Amino acid sequence: MTKSQLEYSLALQKYGNYSKAAKHLGISQPALSLQIKNLESSLGIYLFDRSKKPLSVTFEGQKFLSKAQAVVNQFTQLESFAQSLKEDFAGEIVVGIIPTLAPYLVPLFINDINEKYPLLRVTIKETITEQIIEGVTSGDIQLGIVATPIVTSRKFDIQPLFYESFQLFISDNHPLSKEDLIDVDAISPDDLWLLKEGNCFRDQVNNICGFSKDKSTSQKFTYESNSIEALCRIVEYQGGITFLPELSTMHLGEEREDMLKEIKGHKRVREISMLSIPNETRIRFIEKIKESIQSNIPSNMLSDTNREVIDTGVVI
Repeated sequence: MTKSQLEYSLALQKYGNYSKAAKHLGISQPALSLQIKNLESSLGIYLFDRSKKPLSVTFEGQKFLSKAQAVVNQFTQLESFAQSLKEDFAGEIVVGIIPTLAPYLVPLFINDINEKYPLLRVTIKETITEQIIEGVTSGDIQLGIVATPIVTSRKFDIQPLFYESFQLFISDNHPLSKEDLIDVDAISPDDLWLLKEGNCFRDQVNNICGFSKDKSTSQKFTYESNSIEALCRIVEYQGGITFLPELSTMHLGEEREDMLKEIKGHKRVREISMLSIPNETRIRFIEKIKESIQSNIPSNMLSDTNREVIDTGVVI
């Protein structure tokens, strides 16, 4: 049994297809098939049920591959740790960031990181929370930056980074646009533009407004998007209201500032946290990214004192 055989079997489990797995691994399909058979022969069990289409993992295979993933992760961590010992802050780290945060957060810290640690290569992946968690678990992503709290049975190191307030973006022709402070109870579901289903920011907005996930509206035009900016454009041209996270409001432009409103009452915020596996070998890189982020965002966002953290509704 070799590390390569474990990696090959994990790739086959992920893609469920010899051709796709072989292409991902950069080897031929016959070579992949041979290595999987050799591994099964040495183990004395079948990892995959080839009689089914698509290919499926056997019960024994599921148990074995779960352990295999942990072993491969440990190999990768050990290699990264050895690399970190050779050169100060030289290496690579993949950071997964949720779409409602990445476009506004990354420009605030990435130049700082590049200037201070020129030998550190940072790859940013903008993707949803579920995919970030899968990536951190598999080792494809070493650091996730997501909205918390989340409920999961998996073991992660989760460190709060900062707290973003929720604000309102209201069309000039909406009756509430004349108000300086907006009571969320006055917002009609028919006037509210939300991100698409499955986005935790959408669920947080529903929690603030007291709307159910399956609320119905009389809107004749619907727009499903993962983009905060797209919703702002819809409000500008179609009317209505949308919620914005605080960082997204920092560069709205003077022509849009009058459309931005505060929510009446106590401050509601979303907690933004770093997520990684325990004993991540790139912890030195992670700490420097944390330091850079917290030194480049408004200082008032670093504390949750007198603020209500809104539940994300994420259960994985």
